[in-house]
Formats: sequence, C-alpha cells, structure tokens
Amino acid sequence: MDESAQETNYLLHSILFNQQRLFNEKSNKYDLTVQQARTLELIEKNPGMIQREIAESLSIRDASVSSMLKNLVRDGYVIRRKDRHSDRNKRIFLTDMGTSVIKELGHMFAEVENQVVAPLSADETKELLKLLRKMDNEISE
Repeated sequence: MDESAQETNYLLHSILFNQQRLFNEKSNKYDLTVQQARTLELIEKNPGMIQREIAESLSIRDASVSSMLKNLVRDGYVIRRKDRHSDRNKRIFLTDMGTSVIKELGHMFAEVENQVVAPLSADETKELLKLLRKMDNEISE
C-alpha cells in the first residue's frame, strides 16, 4: 500500500473513531452504543422494518442485529410485532421511550456530525463528499 492510501485509511478510521468517542461522551446517560442509537434512528425513519432489513441497512451481520434487538427490547426502546403476512417475520417499532430517546439522540448526532465538518468550508465539504462517494462507489461495486 502506498503512503497516501495508508494515510487516507488511517484518517478515515481516526475520524470515525473520534466521532464515536464524541457521541459516547455526549450520550453516556442513555447507556446505548453508537450502533444501538443508529439502529433506533433507522427504525424511527422506517417503522416496521424486519431484522434482515436492519442488518442490510447497517451492513452488519443478522446475528449481531438479533442480539442488539434483544437488548433494545429488554431495555424498553423497541417492540416486535408479528407480521400479518408471515409468521416468521417480526416487525420492529420504537416504543414511546425509544421515540423520546431518539429525538434527544438525533440532536446529539447532528451536533457531533457538525463538529466533524466544522473546520471545512461549504465548498470543501461538497468536494469531500464528492471524493468519498467516488471511493465508496468504487469499492461497493
């Protein structure tokens, strides 16, 4: 790997790590991981998803989603309801507590995300997005 590729990978990892650290510092009173919070956010935007759809959307293993959902159900953030069309599938919805928490966490996500791009001008942010999308498209195909 050449030095610029290595540095690019290092910086992407560092930014993600620091973004998660900032979020964890701001959200420690909820005792939720970043992944759990992102899952709640996804369910809020797409109520009634099934486990497989969550796994695909977050690019994580189905077994990991299963374990995470058990904890979110146990802690009162989500509920599972039977699918009317399939006995095998359970639809996942936020509880009132989950809805309340995700509203607060949504503000925290926005705050952290804005903090990450704060050093960049609007034009620099647009250019960065263009380059990151190009990278993502190349490795996603």
